[in-house]
Amino acid sequence: MRQRIGIITDIHFGSGEEHGMKSAEQDLIRCLGFWHREGIDHVLQMGDLIDGPPAEAAGQLDRVTALLKSFSGTIHHLVGNHCLDAGLPRLMASASLSSPFYHVRLGSWRFIMLNGMDITTSSRPETAADQKRMALFTSDSWAQPYCGAISGHQLTWLGAKLGAAAAAAEDVVVCCHLPLAPGTTDEHHGILWNHREAADIILRHPAVRLVLGGHYHRGGITWRNGIPMLTLPGFVKRHTPPCFTCGIIELEESLITVYDQQLQIRQLLHRNQSRP
Repeated sequence: MRQRIGIITDIHFGSGEEHGMKSAEQDLIRCLGFWHREGIDHVLQMGDLIDGPPAEAAGQLDRVTALLKSFSGTIHHLVGNHCLDAGLPRLMASASLSSPFYHVRLGSWRFIMLNGMDITTSSRPETAADQKRMALFTSDSWAQPYCGAISGHQLTWLGAKLGAAAAAAEDVVVCCHLPLAPGTTDEHHGILWNHREAADIILRHPAVRLVLGGHYHRGGITWRNGIPMLTLPGFVKRHTPPCFTCGIIELEESLITVYDQQLQIRQLLHRNQSRP
């Protein structure tokens, strides 16, 4: 069964001060109109909704969420590293989230929305395993301090949801703001600290059709076990190549197509493809 869903990432609302916010508002309104014209009822907002810093984050969050609430459908939000400048409780309230990680079923597809900022440099992990996950940023040059890790509790939840999806014969899209593979980011932007651990869980499940992320504003793609791991280009860099503002992902049994805001095809991802 074909499923079409809107996509946008790294809005970084608040960058460029007032002029930048007005420009972003105008372009976001265009995205909402684009999705409406295309009959899109659900949108994935892949994190870094705001830019910060903490002193300005609450105002940025209020302003951009008020605009997004004019969308007639449902926007499913991910937690990004910049989002935490507003505080996780306030972010969750604005995004109407009961948990920072969750799943959504749309037809025969299940979208698993991970919180890659579950463990951060300011966390106080209670278990020895989570303490080791936190320590990764001190030993891996790609594990930047402004990124984070997924806790053992969330990884257990992830495995259970993947198993349930397989039992229900559902196809799965796993979403995380932070990239889960080196080929989809660079060392400067960083990666999920425990990306190997998370990817090992995800990629051993045949139900997974796509791993989707943000954070790295240029975008990127790699393939593991025949599964595409795709980082979407950031809205905040929409005026520079690859000039991606927002888009639509069309999900079919044997093909995933990524369109941009002009309905130009950006990616054709065939099932079990070994290379892009």
